Amino acid sequence: HMVFIPISLDLSATKGKIPSQDGSSAPAATTMRYDTIIFLKHDMEGANNMKFLLYLYEMIAGLKINFNKSEVITINDEENLGQTYAELFNCQVGLFPIKYLGVPVSPSRLHVRDWLPLIDKCLKILDVWKGSCMSIAGRSTLISSSLNNSPIYHMSVYLLPKTIVNKMDKIRRSFFWQGGGTKKKYHLLKWEKICKNKKKGGLGIKNLRKMNVSLLCKWWWKLEKEDGLWQRIVRYKYLRNNSIHNVSHKLNDSPIWSDLLKVKEVYLLGRDVSIKNGCYTRFWKDAWLYQQPLCEIAPVLFALCNLKDVMVDQVRNEVSIITFRRWLPEDLRLQWEKILSDVSTYNFGNGSDMVLCSLEKNNKFSVK
Repeated sequence: HMVFIPISLDLSATKGKIPSQDGSSAPAATTMRYDTIIFLKHDMEGANNMKFLLYLYEMIAGLKINFNKSEVITINDEENLGQTYAELFNCQVGLFPIKYLGVPVSPSRLHVRDWLPLIDKCLKILDVWKGSCMSIAGRSTLISSSLNNSPIYHMSVYLLPKTIVNKMDKIRRSFFWQGGGTKKKYHLLKWEKICKNKKKGGLGIKNLRKMNVSLLCKWWWKLEKEDGLWQRIVRYKYLRNNSIHNVSHKLNDSPIWSDLLKVKEVYLLGRDVSIKNGCYTRFWKDAWLYQQPLCEIAPVLFALCNLKDVMVDQVRNEVSIITFRRWLPEDLRLQWEKILSDVSTYNFGNGSDMVLCSLEKNNKFSVK
């Protein structure tokens, strides 16, 4: 069991750390300005200790915890212990999804109805009077400055449902052409063309779907290029000994990880590798040995190969790891021997491969 307590207080004075009995301090809370989420295992004694620590904090910091605005949410609660914990902390029992930084959070996949507040937020931004007093240029500026930015935090975490994206696009289209008026007007140009870059003849209004995918692809870039707490957690939970190429969806995946897997292939299309030891380079699908990937140079060998996502360093360490579904005729056998010969004479470097973004001049990923 897991007890999940969004509680209304400020832990900035303790820097989000609670001292343990052995004198050490460990992070036990995710801290905001006023709201804090505390995670507890199912343990009544531990919950009582936490309640005591919260009271001590009130006395030391001089801040009052608002338990009326706090709530207890249990995960995998088969024994209906939520009410017991709620009575202990003098707060109410909550349900998923909860709002954290304005974004709905839930251990299960969110429904379309959970995203409706985002639609209401877009409608609130574009009040009728704002559009009726503006030219098309002014409306375009308001759309670019407000509507494009309001869902950015949501889109950097989840892949929004197509229904929600279509509704948001409908709001933006109507505001752009009608100015918020009730009288319908003709849409003189396709919305897809309006959303193109100004250099390509558009107005530079962001395409929400493309921006959503780009923001999620940024996480894959950070996963490969950076090292931090969340990277270590993701690598331990989802990757283990796998690379990002051969990781696949599982039934127990979190909703956020499932959305990241949906955009993985898009990320890989713009991903390039500067090869050194071959640990991040795909043997068949990356252009490393020749100007083209081996899967394009030797498509028949690639089709017959049993391991299509094998890495270069794996082949270097053990050539026999690559096997084929059937016996190779002489022409294919000679082609395979030529590839192995070129691999053996390839000038590999020391250290790990360097991941690059082939779509940018500076080789760094950007969502612009």
